[in-house]
Parts: sequence; C-alpha cells; structure tokens
Amino acid sequence: MALKAGESAAQHARKTAQVRYRFVERETADEPDPPLARMLRGGQGGQVRLKLYLTLLWMQPEDQGVPLAFPARAWATLFDLRDPDKAGARRVTEAQAWLEENGFITVSSRPGQANVVTLLDDAGTGAPYVVPGLAANKERRDTGRSTTHRYIQIPRTFWTKGHIAVLSGAGVAMFLALLCEGGATPTGRPLWFSPSDAERRFALKEDVRSKGLRELAAAGLVATRRKPVNPSDFDVRRMRNVHELNLERLNERAAVLASHQ
Repeated sequence: MALKAGESAAQHARKTAQVRYRFVERETADEPDPPLARMLRGGQGGQVRLKLYLTLLWMQPEDQGVPLAFPARAWATLFDLRDPDKAGARRVTEAQAWLEENGFITVSSRPGQANVVTLLDDAGTGAPYVVPGLAANKERRDTGRSTTHRYIQIPRTFWTKGHIAVLSGAGVAMFLALLCEGGATPTGRPLWFSPSDAERRFALKEDVRSKGLRELAAAGLVATRRKPVNPSDFDVRRMRNVHELNLERLNERAAVLASHQ
C-alpha cells in the first residue's frame, strides 16, 4: 500500500525534495536546535512530523504558497502507519497540529473534506515558504554568492520505493545528516564526524544517531567501516567509524530489518 501511495503522490510532486542545510544543521552550538531535531522529539509523534514535513517539501510546486489538500488517511498510508483510516490518520492530524503550532505550516479545516495545508518557511519562522533553488538563484543575482539557501536534494524514489515508510525518524534524520555531510557528491568519499561535532551541528542524541545508522545499514543505504585516523602515525593507532552512502539503493524497493511502528 505504501508503494502504491508513493507512486500516486509522485504525480503531484517534484523530481526531488529540496531541503535547506539550515533545516538539518546549525553552524554553532549557540544557535537554537535545528528544525530537524525539534521535530523529531516526542517519540513516534516526532517521526510522523518529520516525514510529513519532508513530504510537503517534495510536493510543493515552485510557485510557493500553493496549498495542498490530501486526506490524512493518504499520508498515513504513504508512511505505512498502522490502521491508516483511523489511528494512522489521527497521528497525521496530530503532526499537522504540531507543525502549525510551531510555525512550519498553516492548516485550514474543512468539515468532511481533507485539511488544506500551506507550507511555511522551513526555519519555523512563520514566514512564507520559498523553494530553495529559486531563493538561491535570487541571492546569487543580488549578492554574487549563495550561502543562505544551500540545500540537499532527496530523489523521489525515497518515497516511490518505500524508503520513507520503512525508516524510523532516526533513520531519516541520519540520512539527511549524511547528505549534508557530503553524501550526495559523486566522489564516494567516506563520511565522518565526531560525536561532539554531531551533537553541535545536528543536536541529535547519541542513541538517535546510533539507531539511525543501524537502520540505514540494514536498509542497504549506508556502509560503515573502521578506518585509522592517521595510517602513517607511529603512535598507537586510533580508529574511527566512517560511513559511505549508497544512493543507488534508493532506486530499489526498500527493506529494513527492524520494525519502527
């Protein structure tokens, strides 16, 4: 059902979801926690918020501010929530309420019909939403550079092949973090960040990071191996975990070992 829902949603969506770096990470520990970390808090409710908002980014046309009206049951089916007609739909409605309260969307209720959802700025400021690509082009024309609106892109297969359904919020969060770290580059270079750096940048706890990386490995989306910090050092060899994203795996049907429902 989730795969069918993904194909149906793709008819209304873009080729990729554009996600600003600022949504995923912060530059210094003095800044507020990034929206990703804030959304994720709150157990299973957090993961529905995150998945719903990312999907809204994917489905938002370049003409910003275009309302989206799809039944809660449809979102619940896309995320493979249990009992999508009732309990799953209720979780989606609760996620919409949280996102509205925190300035990420507006919701207009229509009795007997799907809520109308309008996307707002991905920093949670309540300002109108502008697609990052358009904003980056304008910033480049105006200032000659583009840093405020740097963004990563998530292919539509993340939805159409069911990856968003099988990954928990932790798995989705670490997927975004690794993309920001450079996982979308064609070099295939190993990715690494220290626990303290990960906490500073992403504000994600160690247990969330560990769970997310385990899920990504089980899903075939990341390979983790041990690598010497300095192979030529004469001192005691220190090792660290490095991660390599396998983005080609997104083109295949999703699979993960552990249930997250």
